[in-house]
Amino acid sequence: MSTEQIAAAQAYVVALRTGDKQAAKVASAHLADEVTLKVGPREFSGHDGVLARITGVWPLTPVYRKTTWPAPTEVGDHVTVNAQMAPVGAGPTEVHLKFWFNDAGQISRVEQDNVVGTPLVETDKLPDFVKSRVDGALANDTPITVAYVDDEGRPRTSLRGSVQAYSDTQLSIWVRSSTTGIAVAVAKNPNVELLYRDNPSRSTLIFKGKARVETDGSIRKQIFDDSPEVEQNHESWEAGAAIIIDLSEVGGATPDGRVRMQVS
Repeated sequence: MSTEQIAAAQAYVVALRTGDKQAAKVASAHLADEVTLKVGPREFSGHDGVLARITGVWPLTPVYRKTTWPAPTEVGDHVTVNAQMAPVGAGPTEVHLKFWFNDAGQISRVEQDNVVGTPLVETDKLPDFVKSRVDGALANDTPITVAYVDDEGRPRTSLRGSVQAYSDTQLSIWVRSSTTGIAVAVAKNPNVELLYRDNPSRSTLIFKGKARVETDGSIRKQIFDDSPEVEQNHESWEAGAAIIIDLSEVGGATPDGRVRMQVS
């Protein structure tokens, strides 16, 4: 295997990893006119079609940037690059590339295998890794977004730092006002949706369920006490309300696992 072929594979990897257009221009010279690219079940043919797949920013480009790719290695009649990704929620944990070349030393075929190693948990209860994300959301600077429908039928969203896992199938929120906003709205329309997003780790969790205001004094106190200290220090005990959300669906992915939860 010639040093030119190793350099060709390296140029391709740099373009794929960075999304940089100048890097793609360098890689372009190493692609044969008849080159083919196989990514999982999909196949792309021709110089321009393959070049387009390593030019610019694609959905997985931010993931590819988060690791140091090893140098290409000769294996028999082809060159390989096997990269280990930094832990992410939505994205592969490994990327395996194989390169073949024509007689002129240009890349004639590329096979790319993206390996998703994060386990999928199909369940009817909140997994511990989901609970920990919820409970630590505010401390992680990722307060959860809550969407609901107000009493006039208009969609509303708000950031809620007090969202906690209340049970295996429920979330709780301490809200600072019992007479406005979500505390009033859920009496008329209990349907809510919550979004947790941590961009650096590409973690996304979506929760769907029905919300209600809890009036039992001991439960109300528990929800207040379980909320983050900074929320308690807003001194909203008298004016606030405890909300419990009975979950029906949860879906998403974190570096600790993917989840698909359905509650019957």
